[in-house]
Amino acid sequence: MELSTSLKEENNRKANFWDKFGVPILLLLATLLAYGIVCHKLGFFLDDWYIILFQQKFGPNGFWIFFSQDRPLEALPFVIFFSIFKDSALAWALFALVMRWVLSLVFWITLNKLFPKQRKLWIWASLIFTIYPGFKFHNFSIMFALFYVFFTFYILSFYSMGRAIEKRQSPWVYGLWTLLGIVCLGIGIMPVEYFFGLEFIRPILLWIIHARSYPKQGKKVFKYVLLDSLPYLLLTIGFVVFRVSHSHAYIYKISLLDQLKTAPFATIWQLMQNAGKSLFEGLILAWGKAFIDIVQARVWEVVDFAALSFVLISLTFFLIFRQKERIITDKNCGLQVAGMGILLSLLSLIPFYAGDFTVSLDFPWNRFLLAMMPGISLFTAGFFDFIVRNAPIKNFFFAALCVIAIGSHFLVGQEFLSYWNQQKAFFEQLRWRAPNLEAGTTLVTADSPINKYFSGTTLSGPVNLIYDPDNTEPSLNYFFILLDSNQEKYLPDLTPHNEISISLRTLKFQGNTDKILGLLLPETGCLQVLSDGIAPAVPGTRYPFEKWQQLATLSNPNLIMFDTKSPATLPSRYFGDVNTEQWCYYYQQADIARQFADWDGVIEQYQQAKMMGFEPLNGSEYRVLTEAWLKSKEPDSLDDLSADLSAMFPNINQHWCNIAHELLSANTLESNKQNLLIELINQNNCGR
Repeated sequence: MELSTSLKEENNRKANFWDKFGVPILLLLATLLAYGIVCHKLGFFLDDWYIILFQQKFGPNGFWIFFSQDRPLEALPFVIFFSIFKDSALAWALFALVMRWVLSLVFWITLNKLFPKQRKLWIWASLIFTIYPGFKFHNFSIMFALFYVFFTFYILSFYSMGRAIEKRQSPWVYGLWTLLGIVCLGIGIMPVEYFFGLEFIRPILLWIIHARSYPKQGKKVFKYVLLDSLPYLLLTIGFVVFRVSHSHAYIYKISLLDQLKTAPFATIWQLMQNAGKSLFEGLILAWGKAFIDIVQARVWEVVDFAALSFVLISLTFFLIFRQKERIITDKNCGLQVAGMGILLSLLSLIPFYAGDFTVSLDFPWNRFLLAMMPGISLFTAGFFDFIVRNAPIKNFFFAALCVIAIGSHFLVGQEFLSYWNQQKAFFEQLRWRAPNLEAGTTLVTADSPINKYFSGTTLSGPVNLIYDPDNTEPSLNYFFILLDSNQEKYLPDLTPHNEISISLRTLKFQGNTDKILGLLLPETGCLQVLSDGIAPAVPGTRYPFEKWQQLATLSNPNLIMFDTKSPATLPSRYFGDVNTEQWCYYYQQADIARQFADWDGVIEQYQQAKMMGFEPLNGSEYRVLTEAWLKSKEPDSLDDLSADLSAMFPNINQHWCNIAHELLSANTLESNKQNLLIELINQNNCGR
């Protein structure tokens, strides 16, 4: 008898590890697989860049000013966490990773606290919550690490509410848990409004919880629902009053009220249509799109990674579920949970529709799916729990869903890594080509291959960090504009002598169209500084050719300074090491030589690149060499020109038409050399 008891205790002790730690390990594994593969290789994206600029100028305490015109209650978290992580991309990436796991863990713990008889269902729901493929903003590490913090506290308000209900018989303990819940709610909804709509589920949850404890006692249930929800309701009402009365302090206005006043029925009908579309995309289409993206990618690394993920997730499922009696679950509750998920998803849309935003899978609107994730995870887990009854098949199915989601996040991570590398290359080349810039310079481009994750406004951050790192004034000496975006309003006319006045939150930039540096970063090839009205013929340009010509005419390379004692440096803490062993380094040096009419220097740079095994990446990059050859070697005939340059770069023969058109558009060659190019165009039947 003693031996049997001892064996039983030993079995229970072994089982306890996976009972206590199995789900946290599962969620950590899913978090690492989905978001941790490339996080250490990435830098900053979008708004994170000008947040870093502001921190560099004013330190953590400067965020009181930064948020004075938008979400003033968000300043304190930035002050706290920037005092810890400062401007380290790796620190912020790791913090975002940890908070993503903590958020999922708190979600799982809270579900178990409120509804302890559906533990198995909550494992699946928490896993879906962790790796849901529709939300793709994780790698914006500063912004969304803090959003994860707010979301975690918001969910903890429900956990605290559940603990308070448990301790109702002890008024002091009940009051302390309720107070903690109110504090968590305030942290969850007051800095940002993302999670405000979820608050409407609180009285419904309370009704379900109390109706379960007091069946057929409606008055008592109503009393407890009112008592338990009142503190949270008062805080919510107080925040709404503050938000409306201080709307002047917020960039984003509550526009829905005005729309309802002017066209109530049309607005309601539009809201219903939008909600249906958001639900369809968030609940269903996100999974289909993730699967299609994986299939269309045709990247073997994705297949290998998906296979590894499937094995790891399935093995963890086996270890967690191997003793069924440890996983409590009610039967036939999947449909109710799915219905609750739909309701929760609908409620989560409230703050975004109130601000007249779109919630969809399209970038950048998929960031709002973060608030929908509790509802989406409940719907997905509940729906498939209802339709798939066989336990092993159910586990297999959820493992397969995880593989799809994790594979999708793998592709997203690779996309972010590609954009980061392209951005790094852009600033490397800009620094090579422009060792320093005159204050007041506006950098202008279009057709940027990196503009998805780097808007012009945010690129102003690294430009100022590179060229003006010691400026601690509330002013910007440089600004970056993408003409094929809403920034076009800053340059409606590409003509001289026009003032440029731009505000970036509390930072101001004053410029003039006489101090514009036009740039072109093609999809394939090196950064080009525009000049002489030349619109480079490179692949991937969609911005009108005539406007490129106008920008190239307005662009002033003389804004670049070469004789400064302290040339700008590319901060290694943001961009890492710089590699000059590449074609674009030699191209930028050759273009500098061209700016100073050092034609022998141009040819020397091309020859050095050739010796290193490098050559131009697109046809336009042969133009600088051709111009130098025409101005220094004095070829007697077109055949001489073609033979000389073909001997150096045989591939130039494929690009004579573009080279000739670009050089003729500049009108900087003597007439006899222009005639050579016209002869070349006629000989090659070049059209335009």
